[in-house]
Parts: sequence; structure tokens; C-alpha cells
Amino acid sequence: MPRRNQPKTPLLAVLRQLGTDDKRDEFAGLAGTSRLYLYQLSICSRKSCRAELAKRIADASVVMAEKYGTQVLTLEGISAMCAECAVEG
Repeated sequence: MPRRNQPKTPLLAVLRQLGTDDKRDEFAGLAGTSRLYLYQLSICSRKSCRAELAKRIADASVVMAEKYGTQVLTLEGISAMCAECAVEG
């Protein structure tokens, strides 16, 4: 069972690791989307995102990891994260 403050998804973990809205906006810009939409995906208020966007998010996470030391997101992790949320409840 996840701890109360532990992020439910890897995307939410990265958004928290970035620590500032400026860095989160940078991440969103690299992914070609908005910070708000990343948050919607990260809390699974959207069922999933398009494969093209998931790829851009994964690629952007590599850049952010190199620059800020955050975790790298995989395409597989992004595509499965909301299914995992549904199982965890």
C-alpha cells in the first residue's frame, strides 16, 4: 500500500521532484503540452494520453533528468500508470 505522501504515478513523482512551477513549465514545454495537462495525466483524471504525447513526455523526462536529476519516465510506465492507479484504488 503506498504511503500517504508517495505519488501514485511516476509522472506525479517527476512533477514533485522538479520543485518549482518554472521547471514544471519547462518540462511541459519540452513535451509540447501544458503543466496543467501533465498534472491531469499524473493524477489519472484522464484515462490516458496519445502515444505521441507519451513519447514526448518520456523524451522530455530524459532532458529534465540530465538537467535536474529527476527520474526518467519510460513510455511503458506512462502508458500503464493510470491502469495501476485503478488497481490501487
